[in-house]
Amino acid sequence: MTLLASAGQSQPQPQPLSDSVRDMNTNIVTSGTEPPYSDSGLLGTVMSGPGLDQGSEEEACLASFRTEKLPVFPVVHIPDTMSAKDFKQQSPFLWRCIATIQCKHPSRQSELCMSIREVAAKRLLVDCAKNLDLLQGVLMYLTWITYLTQPQKSSLCIYTQMAIGLVFELGLNKPAPPDICMATSNCNAVGHLPHLKASLSTKRTMNERRAVLGCYVLSSLIAQFLGRMDPLRWTPHMEECLTTLAESDESPNDTVLVQITRSRLLADIISQGPWSQNLYDIDTASRAPASFHMKAMQTQLQTLKSKIPVNLAENRSILFHLIHTEVSLYETALSKPATNTGYTDPLHLDHLYACLKAVKAFFDLLVAIPVAELMSIALPDLIYTSHCLMTLFRLSTFDHPGWDQATVRGTLDLVSITGQLADRLKQVAQFVGIQNEGESQDPYSRLGMMMLKIRGEWASRLSDLEAIDIDSTLELPLFNMNQWDLDSFLNWSGEFN
Repeated sequence: MTLLASAGQSQPQPQPLSDSVRDMNTNIVTSGTEPPYSDSGLLGTVMSGPGLDQGSEEEACLASFRTEKLPVFPVVHIPDTMSAKDFKQQSPFLWRCIATIQCKHPSRQSELCMSIREVAAKRLLVDCAKNLDLLQGVLMYLTWITYLTQPQKSSLCIYTQMAIGLVFELGLNKPAPPDICMATSNCNAVGHLPHLKASLSTKRTMNERRAVLGCYVLSSLIAQFLGRMDPLRWTPHMEECLTTLAESDESPNDTVLVQITRSRLLADIISQGPWSQNLYDIDTASRAPASFHMKAMQTQLQTLKSKIPVNLAENRSILFHLIHTEVSLYETALSKPATNTGYTDPLHLDHLYACLKAVKAFFDLLVAIPVAELMSIALPDLIYTSHCLMTLFRLSTFDHPGWDQATVRGTLDLVSITGQLADRLKQVAQFVGIQNEGESQDPYSRLGMMMLKIRGEWASRLSDLEAIDIDSTLELPLFNMNQWDLDSFLNWSGEFN
């Protein structure tokens, strides 16, 4: 059933980007002869502010993004001293993405989203451009624009692969070569194929480090969520980038990115445990028992928690990733046991209860966010919400000796929490001044509508399951959301499956 009709508006042609754009905080210069970049017209007004000229609006746009959105997923550092004018010149594509994210006019935002796709297609696939600005913009697209855009389309795999491809092209997953001529790709390009010369820098910049870690986090999360692609492979150089950022004092957000990355690294390890159903090529007979792996993961999780700086102990972004990692660890107790003796396993019950506590902690944190701040939620938050809803459904219907489903529902009611989230999302536009016009509807109200639809689905399924044998829920795979993937959750395909 289609919930949202396409905008149906004619889309403007993308404006070309500037010639020889120097990436921010890097010594790479993207060469080539291209028409001059212009952000007039479509990008002319991105904020609502009576009496402000375009320059003031752009400064307000950049400042708002820097203080409200960027701390949620800090994959780039934009100094407070940098003006919007200078930023546009240094990072034109990233600026386009930021202007789109910050736009408070739904119809205009839809046009901007389509323009982003068209510019990305031209620059990456037609012009074959490769620079940090494009990578940062694609990361912004994945983090925010994916759920803002209309008409809604599933694009996670494609844009994630674009980001990974740019990481490879720029060599950000490996140490910067001391001499550009020593790069293997450049050696291969000598003579007959000079156009294959890579866009490599000889000195790794901090924003390059942030970008490669951000790409890893997003690709890891999206790969695990969709189950149909591989993430960016972790390398020793990326570990060095993580260490460097941990010791950096350039931006307080760097510590947040470090903690988020560490959480995803542990989540990846958990996903490769003996409970994973994707390890087809591994001889499970030679592996240690699942209890060994669980103990090791529990120790690593506690170590991860202990390394969070005191001043960031209540940081919402860090906690979302950390709590979700804990959910991923303990939801392994929902795996169907190889044998069912009919006896109660106290340790198994402990793990199930730990999973319930983690899910409750996640939703307690989510519903505590002030309504106005929900405008800053990012893709990881939405994916985690979807996963935790599915996990709560499974906990609410899990049939196991000693596991009390009524107590689960009394602790955290799935239908109730979904309704709360829907109500709060539908209030965002009013709180932050989004101007809905005609049939155009803001993305948060659309998410609220989806939540209400999902609430009805949950209520129906829970009601039906009370009258049937629910042992079939044990067959649901861990974090394999084929039945409830992001297309279904956010209606990106236009259909609710």
